[in-house]
Amino acid sequence: MTTRRDFLKTAAVAAAAIPALDIIPASAQGANERIGVGFIGVGGRSGAHQGIIKNFQKEGIAEPVAVCDVYRPRLVKASENLGGCKMYDEHENLLADPNVDVVCIAAPDRLHAPLAIDALNAGKDVYCEKPLTHWSQFDMAKKVEQAAEKNKRLVQVGTQYMADENFPKIAQMIQEGIIGKPVHVQLSYFRRGDWGERMTIPDANAKPGPDLNWERFLGDAPKVPFSVSRFFQWRLWWDYAGGPATDLLVHMFTPVFCVLNLDFPTRVFGGGGTFQYNREVPDQCNIIADYEDGPSVVMCNSLSNHVPSNTMIRGTNGIIIWEELGKGKSGIRIVPFAPGKEEINIPWNGMGDTSKLWRNLLDCVKTREKPFSDIETAVRVQAPLSMGVISHRENKVVLFDPETQTMSLN
Repeated sequence: MTTRRDFLKTAAVAAAAIPALDIIPASAQGANERIGVGFIGVGGRSGAHQGIIKNFQKEGIAEPVAVCDVYRPRLVKASENLGGCKMYDEHENLLADPNVDVVCIAAPDRLHAPLAIDALNAGKDVYCEKPLTHWSQFDMAKKVEQAAEKNKRLVQVGTQYMADENFPKIAQMIQEGIIGKPVHVQLSYFRRGDWGERMTIPDANAKPGPDLNWERFLGDAPKVPFSVSRFFQWRLWWDYAGGPATDLLVHMFTPVFCVLNLDFPTRVFGGGGTFQYNREVPDQCNIIADYEDGPSVVMCNSLSNHVPSNTMIRGTNGIIIWEELGKGKSGIRIVPFAPGKEEINIPWNGMGDTSKLWRNLLDCVKTREKPFSDIETAVRVQAPLSMGVISHRENKVVLFDPETQTMSLN
């Protein structure tokens, strides 16, 4: 198993398959140069990934070779968008396609880990949308890590804020004591509106049948009657999503986790509520994650007010400030308090760029190096976020046992 220290060493979805449409196989175009990508889950977020791979196809880096979805209209649209690539309504058949080298998973949260495990066991490298697992499936997160290690496959988790090449440099400076001992962190994600979760319903009359596989959508979720909202707007429901903790705060927390070389937390408090919007998951979310011997990490979120707040890492002898993206700021400010130490300003270099995260993975597919947002990181990031959701729902503190890697309510 790789360790967190490796980061610091980096320098500088029982029917037969839908009939497939013809494409030129990747093997005929030089599989060693052009990597074949298959997409499992081709809804809204997948569209961005499809566009990136189409652009990479022009560069001869990668090509879309197959798509899979439980909803046929969406499946057909994605295939057409990608030049008529193969269509599958069961992910097992896509994974058996020899032209698929890398699998992009952009299904509901609850399906991320089972799909990733199947892909890894099929010998595929994986780009998995965040979060790595549903909030209730932390044990599955560890199984993804085990499958990756066993099959010697790569996993890149889609936290695109990790796509910045400066993070290893910042991690090294922290380790060397630039701000003393890190003791407190504040980070946030503020937005006005729940449009990100309230996804479009393309067909209000949709129902289970040959074109919509409700059972595959549910996976291991509670067996409930079909609902158009549950199917198309799954991010509004606890059964399939975790709200801001695993949908938004994961972006802000992951790079902070990495530069601080964190592991698992000791205890987590979660709070917030659904104060404005008609939905199950909260629209206000706060999490406090305490780590042994520090730091204490405070995560704040509101979908009712967009006024931003910078990420800050406070040390005993200095502070690191994440300047808000898109506000004309330079990037990261490192302010030591020690006499004779000057402020260091490091501009953003890819943070938030999904295409850069993809390019990094495709490079790693060839070199077999660890990608920016690797599986070990994702498992340890998942822990406090899942614990925060559980704490919020159960109104209790959640403790973590590092020996058994299990959670308990207190």
